[in-house]
Amino acid sequence: MRVDGLCYSVAKEIGTISPVALIIGCIIAVPTAYVVLVTVYLVVVTLAAMLYRRPRPVDAPALKMAMVIPAHNESSQILDILGDAEKLDYPKNSFAVFVVADNCDDDTADLARGAGAKVLERHDLENRGKGQALDWCFKTHGAELEAYDVIALVDADMVLDLGFLEAMNRSFQVEGVQVVQGLNTVAEPGRHWRAAIGYMSFSCINHVRPAGRYMLGGTADLRGSGMAFRRDLILARGWPAHSLAEDAEFAKQLLFDGIKVAYNPDALVTSPIPEQHSQATIQQERWEGGKRILFKTYFPRLLRGAVTKPGIAMWDALLDILVPPLSVLGALIAGCLLASLLVHPVLILVNLVALCGLAFYVLMGLILTRAPLKVWLYLCAVPVFLVWKAPLIIRVLLGKVSSGWQRTPRDSEL
Repeated sequence: MRVDGLCYSVAKEIGTISPVALIIGCIIAVPTAYVVLVTVYLVVVTLAAMLYRRPRPVDAPALKMAMVIPAHNESSQILDILGDAEKLDYPKNSFAVFVVADNCDDDTADLARGAGAKVLERHDLENRGKGQALDWCFKTHGAELEAYDVIALVDADMVLDLGFLEAMNRSFQVEGVQVVQGLNTVAEPGRHWRAAIGYMSFSCINHVRPAGRYMLGGTADLRGSGMAFRRDLILARGWPAHSLAEDAEFAKQLLFDGIKVAYNPDALVTSPIPEQHSQATIQQERWEGGKRILFKTYFPRLLRGAVTKPGIAMWDALLDILVPPLSVLGALIAGCLLASLLVHPVLILVNLVALCGLAFYVLMGLILTRAPLKVWLYLCAVPVFLVWKAPLIIRVLLGKVSSGWQRTPRDSEL
């Protein structure tokens, strides 16, 4: 077809669209382009995650590991994780447990000390937060940690898989690996609808994305707990990230220095998802507020890095930070789809494809993590969760939530 004939056909097609529909089409073109970009990225990452292969066992000596557990008023749970550490399938003379008792006004330190852990007590009410506590630990107690090859970090409310350290050991036997993130997921996902939906989210965010990004040549990022570092790296840097998203922030800083985080889902840690409204609100506000701060701080830097230092890892990190919370992405696609019904069949098709891409990402997350049957049944509760979370997301976007660290109350405290 000649160019002038093509232009005539396009003009004729546009001419058949009403002015109102044309205006609506122009308005939704930008969010539609955004959701298509994001869902295409998620589909590519999901396909890569399906090809992920775990590090193979190697005939090598066990590295000496220090497990550091930051704890703030965790007297109700500290003995549980220390009991898990006692049962780890790893040579007893090759690891030690350090508890950073951070601004505790209960008996966390005494309980940990009585259980045989090495306790480091910090009292600094001016600089509260997990990142600040870890920074203090590595900068002031480096001499005590020098005897170890690897330093692993696990939160005090976690449940440790017996093979956690052995899996980390396998990952660090791979040449060039300096940082490893394990799989951080939900304990007892079938217990409650919030736990099941949390498991769905963690399956996507904490497994599909790290596995896929790592396979594509990017960084797996850090996911809050169940991670490990070469001793020299962490003692030289401390923990320089102190925001609500201190883990992801540190991963970005490492990436700018050319250090990528490896991933091993066999290094498994789990934790319960809060079931009560007050607990869930505090936790979700902290998580989503952290993502907002992270985007505001690092999107410009990643964009600049992708342009000035182009490479898979930098472009991957840029695209990853563009991915909104699943609830927001789903709402955007649904809104664009409804608006496109007033415009043109092509836009309807485009948004349906985006919706299918999002569904593929979520369903493959559940399949790859072998989600229990109850989690699949709780998919019907997703609309309830979206209605509950919508006001929270709006508050976060408007900056109406606290930017300071708040600990989620434990069940025993309520």
